[in-house]
Amino acid sequence: MWLLVPLGNPGPDYTATRHNLGRLMLQRWMQDHGPGPRVARRLGSGTLYQFKAPFQALVPATYMNLSGQACAEAVAAGCDPGRMILLNDDKDLPLGQGRFRLSGSDGGHNGLKSVFASLQRQDLPRLRLGIGPFQRPLVDFVLGQWTDPEWERIDAMDAPFARFMDLLAGTEDLDALAGTVNPASFWLPPLP
Repeated sequence: MWLLVPLGNPGPDYTATRHNLGRLMLQRWMQDHGPGPRVARRLGSGTLYQFKAPFQALVPATYMNLSGQACAEAVAAGCDPGRMILLNDDKDLPLGQGRFRLSGSDGGHNGLKSVFASLQRQDLPRLRLGIGPFQRPLVDFVLGQWTDPEWERIDAMDAPFARFMDLLAGTEDLDALAGTVNPASFWLPPLP
């Protein structure tokens, strides 16, 4: 099983914010690829969900900068960190683009920073989903609500995200997956 970890902030005030793009894309995909998720296990800082094989999801109940707590609890409960796929927003990628990485730095992303610190490793696969171009102040930007033109772009991301999920479901070779997912032709072209 792949354990998808959509990073974001809990609660209705954050549902439609840029920082929650990983959660939003997974939720939209699950709505179209039932059956719906069911609770597999409640942890102190998050919940494990079972849904369409070969996927589980770990949804942290903490704010973004404490996301690692739920990941550490999941590992302590027997989840394999090598099977975790983090889904996170990325201010440095344009909206509509994604990049699948097998390891690397946190790039200033507080959710990734928390996960890496809690698990004491950076070799965690992640799908970085662009929210850029970002504007300053950064905190206001990532916690800001999507605009109508951005929602149109998100609607168009459903197909590439679904294709990513199909490819992930059918592989054990994450290196090959990265080679398939990362070409610009896989994602939406940049806006003019």
